[in-house]
Amino acid sequence: METGHRWSVRWWIRLAGIAAVLILLGQQFSTIGFVDRGEMAASEVPLGWTTIGAFALLVVLLMFRPYIEVRTDGQVVLQGPIQRHIFHREQVKDVRPTEWGLRFTLEDGSQTTSIVCHNTWSRKEPRWMDVAQVVTGRRPSLEDRDSR
Repeated sequence: METGHRWSVRWWIRLAGIAAVLILLGQQFSTIGFVDRGEMAASEVPLGWTTIGAFALLVVLLMFRPYIEVRTDGQVVLQGPIQRHIFHREQVKDVRPTEWGLRFTLEDGSQTTSIVCHNTWSRKEPRWMDVAQVVTGRRPSLEDRDSR
């Protein structure tokens, strides 16, 4: 059985987040030019920096921090934007995708969700199936996605 795997937010989603921050930075420098010419209020500049800072923090927390890791000792680590959940793969009863992420149901009935994989369309088999196979030891079918 395979172990020692890690899944993160896809590279193109991260790239889109970085591009959005860069676009906001360009807009901020445009705003500074308008303020220098007296066409906008000076209060727009600190408001813009605050907005860019808050958005950049969201990009980091939502796109660069989350991951799913299955360690060689069988521990499953779900790192979210803020919280981290660690449990053993033998405790996992079910793994199913939702619109909010990949839901792990444990034997005690508790559930936790990772935002790394979602119930979305894919040309090939979606990534959540790889995660489910490594965690549970069995490959789910595509019909499992829709039976929630």
